[in-house]
Amino acid sequence: MLLEKYLTGDDASVALKHHGKSLTYRELKDAIAQLANWITTNDVSRIAIAFDNSFAWVVADLACQQAEACCVPLPLFFSEQQQQHILSESQCEYLLTDAEPPAFASTTMKRVCKTVDIVGYALTSDTTSVCMPNGTHKITFTSGSTGAPKGVCLSSESQWKVAQSISKAFEQDYVNHLCLLPLSTLLENIAGVYAPLLHGGTVQLASANARGFEGSRLVNPQALIGLIDSVQPTSVILVPELLMVLLHACSQGWVPPTSLSFIAVGGAHVSPVLLAQAQAKGLPVYEGYGLSEAVSVSTLNTGQCNVVGTAGKALGHNALHIDNGEVVITGNHFLGYLNQVESFYPAYVRTGDLGVINDGVLTLSGRKKNIMVNSAGRNVSPEWIESLLMGSGVLRQVVVFCEARPHCVALLVPASPHISIDGIHKAIALINQQLPDYAQIENFDVVAPFTPENGLLTQTGKIKRDDVITHYSGTIAALYRDPQFISHTETCTPPESCATQTITFGE
Repeated sequence: MLLEKYLTGDDASVALKHHGKSLTYRELKDAIAQLANWITTNDVSRIAIAFDNSFAWVVADLACQQAEACCVPLPLFFSEQQQQHILSESQCEYLLTDAEPPAFASTTMKRVCKTVDIVGYALTSDTTSVCMPNGTHKITFTSGSTGAPKGVCLSSESQWKVAQSISKAFEQDYVNHLCLLPLSTLLENIAGVYAPLLHGGTVQLASANARGFEGSRLVNPQALIGLIDSVQPTSVILVPELLMVLLHACSQGWVPPTSLSFIAVGGAHVSPVLLAQAQAKGLPVYEGYGLSEAVSVSTLNTGQCNVVGTAGKALGHNALHIDNGEVVITGNHFLGYLNQVESFYPAYVRTGDLGVINDGVLTLSGRKKNIMVNSAGRNVSPEWIESLLMGSGVLRQVVVFCEARPHCVALLVPASPHISIDGIHKAIALINQQLPDYAQIENFDVVAPFTPENGLLTQTGKIKRDDVITHYSGTIAALYRDPQFISHTETCTPPESCATQTITFGE
């Protein structure tokens, strides 16, 4: 049984804390058993959960496992369109939440757990239209690697194997972990909840507002720093953007709590310079690597082996090798993609990432897949955003960029010289309404057309993305560096093919 096997803390010890309240391991087990009983009694097989970081999220997640039902986390930072896609693809029978029901849910409310505030809303479902691998107990949807997120099917066993490896990597007698990322993020779900509970430690939970977040964006860094000071955690998990926030706070005089002994950094590429700066400020940072298909964390630097600029060594639950430059993972991985039978029960995972392994230490060098990962760890397909922008009718060519950056910027070629900058602003504003916040365009520059003559277009009309990004590296840097950036378009030939304009941002 799940409760006996994985929740190892003493019954009287505190398992979860949230906004001044706590649940002991005994109370947590009782709440899980109560909700699991409701799931079993009502013969529910697939359940969507939509909560901010809270007791309810953890209870709902673990109760699904206890009842051997499939849990489908519904990220609150996803757009409504993406959330509806998840529910449509998974055909969940119920939505568990503590908020108002979405328009597509039944208005009939059932209180399904008394210990914590959890209510259930019936959803219209067609179980015959769903195809998932046997043993699927969680479907985590990728955060926008395409316009329609893809469901990654995971077993309970595979998730707890990763948690066991991470628990050993903590190298701490006592774990008091503060969750700074949304629990719908698989990394925080497994490394931030499962691993500490398996260790017999305490998981500290805080709402998005208390963490300084609005959607997926950090809008109040002071709240984040204040929360760390208040909780005095032993460990946190950060994406590179949040590490930069902590580093900036240090430069302003903030002193990290002495309790903090392990900061795991992942979700996106981390600059070795940034890691070195963080370590110089006394931040105990350790870079790791993983992906949803490999059940979150595959490699991690630890106190025993911390090589700055690398992703560390493979954790004990899996093995890595390099095939034609690409990182391949075996030993513990996903069961397949939801509703894609051809993907079921893979023998290995081809990551699409390029790297080398020396003395067991993985160093990444890029990606084969044309997917960008922003500094918050969100997967973004540039083609998805570009296709929407091209559909506006005002643009001829588009290149979107957000790699290791907090938001997206774009290089734009207008459809005609008569397109005004105001017209482009309006088109982007309309497109942004269709996108989740992490995929929205926040700055842009109008540039000369990409052509075979200037080396930025193939003879068949395909934009040479890498060459464009290299060619305009200075422009891209300026778009991020200065919100008052003034852009001057390049002179192009013939003159009628582009407009020479001056664009001022931040007005």
